Amino acid sequence: MTSWRAMPVWAVLMCGGVVGCEPTPEAGAGLEELRDAPRSKAAVDLVTEDEEGLSPWLLSQPWAVCSDVASRVQDIRPGPSGSQPQELARADRGLVFSADDGVSGRELWASTAGTQRTARLKDLKPGASGSQPRDLTQVGPWVYFVADDGIHGAELWRTDGSAAGTKLVRDVRPGAVGSAPEFLTEVDGALYFTADDGLSGRALWRSDGTEKGTALVYAFLPGAGAQSLSQLTAWDKGLALVSSDASETVLWWVGPQGAPRRLFSREGAGVIFGLTAAGRHLFFLLDPGTEVGELWVARKAPASAERVRVFPGDYPSDLTAMDDVLYFLAGANDWYGNPGDMMHGGELWRSDGSAAGTELVRDLWPGPQGSMPKELVVMDGVLYFSADDGARGRELWRSDGTARGTELVRDLEPGPVGSAPMGLAAESGWLFFSAETAGRGREVWYSAGHPWVTSRLLDIAPAEASSNPFGFVRAGWNVFFVASDGDRDQELYAVPFRPWWLCFSKDC
Repeated sequence: MTSWRAMPVWAVLMCGGVVGCEPTPEAGAGLEELRDAPRSKAAVDLVTEDEEGLSPWLLSQPWAVCSDVASRVQDIRPGPSGSQPQELARADRGLVFSADDGVSGRELWASTAGTQRTARLKDLKPGASGSQPRDLTQVGPWVYFVADDGIHGAELWRTDGSAAGTKLVRDVRPGAVGSAPEFLTEVDGALYFTADDGLSGRALWRSDGTEKGTALVYAFLPGAGAQSLSQLTAWDKGLALVSSDASETVLWWVGPQGAPRRLFSREGAGVIFGLTAAGRHLFFLLDPGTEVGELWVARKAPASAERVRVFPGDYPSDLTAMDDVLYFLAGANDWYGNPGDMMHGGELWRSDGSAAGTELVRDLWPGPQGSMPKELVVMDGVLYFSADDGARGRELWRSDGTARGTELVRDLEPGPVGSAPMGLAAESGWLFFSAETAGRGREVWYSAGHPWVTSRLLDIAPAEASSNPFGFVRAGWNVFFVASDGDRDQELYAVPFRPWWLCFSKDC
């Protein structure tokens, strides 16, 4: 059944009932003209095999959930255990993910041609232990991942969602030990990661997806001594990262040419974490060794960093950028009972990188308890999150960054308990998430940001049981996620999702 609640109201009115309705972007252009129209680079970067031949105009139309019913894609591991899919990612040929079929161990799988073909891509490590693919990271049409095939050790691989396109990128450390790549991060179409080749210690590497184009960028602390590289973060067409050893912790920026630049350093005790790029700003948190969270901001020109504000209690968390502004939770008590903001408690804050511009957005639950905003995600210039205002329980909220523009989206579970939205993911103008309501358990919900366009899919697990969905990712004409139907444990599910008028096409 088509989910009419997801249809844009203007579309229904324009079409006078939808039947026979055709898109008219320019002087009655028909479907053939739309399919043949040239595509922008952005559209080309986004297409999958299900979208080939469609125009950017079509892809830019409001999208809709086309059914209230989600379907299990395939029972990969029959029986109660389930295949436990993980790390869903979009590739050129569809959706890729890891799963355990109970025979081959955890390996890489793909769902292509919509949901018609779901199969293991390759048995990289024959036997029950599997190659354990992890850190699936999309870069253009490719998904990079780390796997151990039992011959090369843990190394960098790539896939486009086909068996032929699933290949070892480079054997950085020949032998069974492997280079153990970590922190896979896209920067302007290239992949950066850390790896240990057995000679340079853990160093920074970059790859264009080919063996020849995978090379060492820089060894910040050459040799096999104790060191770490972490916090890789794309920022301003370059990469920010943190190096640390027993004597010093350093924040770096690496430009497209591979030349590193020091932005900030601290000798002795201290931990730098939470790197978050927000336009021209790079925010980070510093614990100077006193278990107090300090918010800092770094800039490239000149290379510098300055402290913005000190927050007592727990560290600021859920750092999320919207344009040049950082949004985050701050003011909560920490795990050890140290008090945070005694006036407001844990609430939503924002910072433009200055002390004066670092402020509370809105005190949703007045008093020291705090609304504890979590699950921050940005969609179409609006910040969405879950919070508890003390009266309606934890529910879905939205904010434009002002107190007046911070409001409840919908009270899904009336009363003080709340529906506790989790796993918020933004896809083509819609939020997908799980929420728990009385008599229904935790199931799939979706919202366009207003109460009248916030709906629930039909239960996957019956009655009060919960399907506990998570991992929402769009690939082609579907949103995929992981859920349990109550009889089987976690398997892959999908719900049709496409530009609204294609919901009525038999060809999609």
